[in-house]
Amino acid sequence: MPDLNVILNVIRREWNDPTWWRRVTVPFVLRQLLVRPYFRYVYDDGEGVDIAAEDWDNLLILDACRYDMFSELNTVSGRLEERRSRGSNTAEFLRRNFAGETFGDIVYVTANPQVDIRLDDPFHATVSVWETAWDEDLDTVRPEAVVDAARGTQERYPNKRLVVHFVQPHYPFIEAASENRIGAQAGMQLSRRMANDETAIADHDHVWDRLKKGEVTLDAVREAYWDNLAVTLPHVERLLDDLVGRTVVTSDHGNLLGERPSPCPLPVRLYGHPGGVYADALVRVPWLVVDGNGRKKVTTGRTTATDGTVSSDADSRLRALGYG
Repeated sequence: MPDLNVILNVIRREWNDPTWWRRVTVPFVLRQLLVRPYFRYVYDDGEGVDIAAEDWDNLLILDACRYDMFSELNTVSGRLEERRSRGSNTAEFLRRNFAGETFGDIVYVTANPQVDIRLDDPFHATVSVWETAWDEDLDTVRPEAVVDAARGTQERYPNKRLVVHFVQPHYPFIEAASENRIGAQAGMQLSRRMANDETAIADHDHVWDRLKKGEVTLDAVREAYWDNLAVTLPHVERLLDDLVGRTVVTSDHGNLLGERPSPCPLPVRLYGHPGGVYADALVRVPWLVVDGNGRKKVTTGRTTATDGTVSSDADSRLRALGYG
């Protein structure tokens, strides 16, 4: 099980550091024994939005994007609403929306390796951008690479609903990294290694651990996190210019910035996006509806034979990007 391997690898690395045990054990126990049971057995606010059942032709997922930050920074024209996600992290979002079913009308374009790790090919096709467009310096996939892959995929599958999963604003914070504002930070290499069946360990602490340890300030992290969304939105707008049909811009989950996991009344502060913690900051996500010109004529079915006319140029461009 990949998650168990991650835990064991971290313990092997840190087991003789008493500071690490104090920093990790107490929050872990509080979260597992008090916070998660509260959300599982006491607090019930429904299941959240059923992604596949909603009315859209294209769904753009901004990974780890809080509703409040999107509302503050959004530059995309459309009708902004709020939804509750079914998961407080990506793995849970994917499992509770797509696991155990098939979606012959959906093609999933993803920069996040978690899609390949957590799901057993439920879609008509999955385009794994992380396999061919990985930025070795940042340990992530830049948003412009996702846009290029999404354009080629739409040409190849004109009669399919399109999910496009960006990594940003999830860490690593690419502008902060280029300006060296918060020092060394983990990227998405842990997920990439899990997907490739390699040793599941990160090269650096992720930014939420560094914040808990006092190595970076909350103001610096918040600024870098907000910037990661701000630099991504122009790429979202460029993609919207080329997409056919109704598009929804949303997120899989948010992040906790050392906040109490409201509405849970327990006086504990959490960071990042732990699973099973349905705090407002984690499950309140944006739902921006952009009505394009016309709608797609969507077809279902597992066959990848022609659902519409797919030009040889479209196939060539997609193959050139590594997805053919």
